[in-house]
Amino acid sequence: MITKINKIKNLGLVFPNYTWDASLPLFKRYNLLYGWNGSGKTTLTRLFDALENGSLPEMPGLEYECEDGQRNTFREGSSFNQKVRVFNHDYIDKNIKIQQGTTRSITLTLGDVNKQTLEQIEADTKDLEQKKLRVKNLNEELEKKKKSKDRIFSDIAKTIYVAISGVATRNYRKDSAEDDFALLSAKEELSEEGLRNKLTVVKQESQPVIDELPSTKVPLDSKEVELSGALKTLIGDLNEVLAQTVESQIIPRIKDNPDIATWIEAGIHIHETHHSATCEFCSQPLPEKRLLELTGHFNDADRKLKHHLEVLSDITSTISGVVRNISFPDQARLYDELRQDYESKRIEFDQEKSKFLDGLDEIQQLLNKKRSSTTEALETKFKLETAQLEGKLDAIKRVVETHNTKTGAFETEKKNGVEALKKHYLSSVYEDVKTLEAEIAKNEDGVKVLKNGVENNETNLGISQLEKRIFENQAKISSTHKACQEINRGLTTFLGRDELVFEPLKEKVIGDDGQENEIATSYLIKRGTELATGLSEGEKTAIAFVYFTIHLQDQYFDISNGIVVIDDPVSSLDSNSIYQAFAFLKNAVKEANQVFILTHNFDFLKLVLNWFKKNDRGRDCRYYMIKNKYDNNHRCAYIDVMDKELQEYESEYHYLFKVLKQFESDGTIAQSYPIPNIARKVLETFLMFRVPSSDNTYDKLETIRTTTSFDPVKLTAIYKFTNDQSHITGSGFDPALVPETQKNVRYLLEMIGEVFPEHSKILEASIS
Repeated sequence: MITKINKIKNLGLVFPNYTWDASLPLFKRYNLLYGWNGSGKTTLTRLFDALENGSLPEMPGLEYECEDGQRNTFREGSSFNQKVRVFNHDYIDKNIKIQQGTTRSITLTLGDVNKQTLEQIEADTKDLEQKKLRVKNLNEELEKKKKSKDRIFSDIAKTIYVAISGVATRNYRKDSAEDDFALLSAKEELSEEGLRNKLTVVKQESQPVIDELPSTKVPLDSKEVELSGALKTLIGDLNEVLAQTVESQIIPRIKDNPDIATWIEAGIHIHETHHSATCEFCSQPLPEKRLLELTGHFNDADRKLKHHLEVLSDITSTISGVVRNISFPDQARLYDELRQDYESKRIEFDQEKSKFLDGLDEIQQLLNKKRSSTTEALETKFKLETAQLEGKLDAIKRVVETHNTKTGAFETEKKNGVEALKKHYLSSVYEDVKTLEAEIAKNEDGVKVLKNGVENNETNLGISQLEKRIFENQAKISSTHKACQEINRGLTTFLGRDELVFEPLKEKVIGDDGQENEIATSYLIKRGTELATGLSEGEKTAIAFVYFTIHLQDQYFDISNGIVVIDDPVSSLDSNSIYQAFAFLKNAVKEANQVFILTHNFDFLKLVLNWFKKNDRGRDCRYYMIKNKYDNNHRCAYIDVMDKELQEYESEYHYLFKVLKQFESDGTIAQSYPIPNIARKVLETFLMFRVPSSDNTYDKLETIRTTTSFDPVKLTAIYKFTNDQSHITGSGFDPALVPETQKNVRYLLEMIGEVFPEHSKILEASIS
């Protein structure tokens, strides 16, 4: 049993920091607590719900400490060693749902069921909740990991999009990155240089093919020969002609002056060509002797040699012209990555070209020199090769060929570049994604096992299997017919009439054995033969309390070792039903290990008091009140010993009259707070005797005003005070309550004494 509540913190608004008063007697088996409406009774019952469950989810900051007969203490978060059943407004809300005339499904487990099946249901339910919690946690982790993976792919997709933008694949998003990653069997990262090259490739536009490559063929004798062949012929003839000599009658002046020799030789050729008889220069006849001398100097052999030299000179000039005219396309026409190599090779070629042309110029000089000295042999063995020049030219051509090849396979190369970049960037997140995928797969497998269980393993059932087994076991132990009988019988006893009737709505389920079972999924509530509508608050309370008492009989709750807490089961009931309700309550909890009953109804209080006093002569009973005080302008509830007068007076009216008569304000709101409610009850009871009519309070006071000489201003003040201040306004506490209470209590007692003096004297005598 619970013997005392050492402390309560953060329980609703009225138990912010309660501690047990050392002068209070300890709780016993039977405990009765009385308090006004709003004093904190229902809030206190929620503490017992917390004791049963270890906490209250709706009050996360709740702290408490309770003590049992062995001085064991139980705090929030710890397990209490007894089962607790609590009836209050929360119980009604959770267990009785009135919707279109039906309540929530009620499946009862009564005392004649198989204990082993009950234990299996309890164990399965616990296992089910744990597995649902684990599934919830795993799914939350799974969602986080999936979001992390999605975030990785979204980020890398943006990087890839930027890298490949400008090519055909423009809309590259998270899904695209996931699809491409699925094809990646291993990391494929590029080197820094490779990355730069691929980035350049995918950004480039296709360039046209370059066809106009330079030719090195030399036109000789109406045909074209390769530069190397032309040069070989030239060098061979050159070495040969340089070694030749011509025998002639040497004229010293001509020999010593090559320019004169050239001029004279040209003149002879002109005169022979034009058959001139006289000198074309001076128009004088050509002397025969001089002509013979010149002919001897410039003979046929000399002319032939010079002609040969002239031919070689022309060939040299032709070769030089071909080489000099070699040109190349502008580097801007090539792809970016080829331009630097192309330009460097062109510079090398130009250097080699310059050397080669210098060699040809040297040949021309030798030919000119030989032309002036045909009678002398030149021993020079001249060498000039085309290998270096042609090699440099071929190197340039290979760069151009690379350009042309790339253009030919441009789309393929760009596509390959895009794929290489995708793989490169996806490889940068390869390990992170693979780690997340492994964790996600592990979580998904865990959820799958928790939901579906392990195949052929009866000790590790999944959620669906547990739910099915629990449902089937509940169907086996469902006592639908007996439950309806008990509810209907209980309602008749509780209300004193049998107009409300429960009928079960049944549902067929197929078990593992293939057999159909029927269970009650909900109950119809009928008023006579018709569906009940518009149930009163009293009827709803009665239905809930009857269900609660049947609930006390199931095998999940051993009432002989349990604690029963009941908060105002007669709320909203008419006076005729209170006695039936009391009898029903008394019978329902008589076997309980410990009972707490809380009420604000004086008639019900007197019934319970009489029962407790007769029960073991009251030795196993305790009587308390829930009172309020103010701490820093905050209303706080506390437990106190029940007033002696409450235990002794047979009428609430006597007790409340005494409270008003003895009221002397100490100036605090705390003392004045309950007085308006008390004054209203006293006023209404007095008017019931003095003006026995069906009129309301206002009209009855009007009767007093018109039939007596009592001050009408005071009557108005009494009405306003008892009517306004006894209801919740939703506003803060008004300090004016203190003087208003003092004044209007005095007016009320004056009115009773003046209007009905004999009645007042009897009341005062009864409380003296």
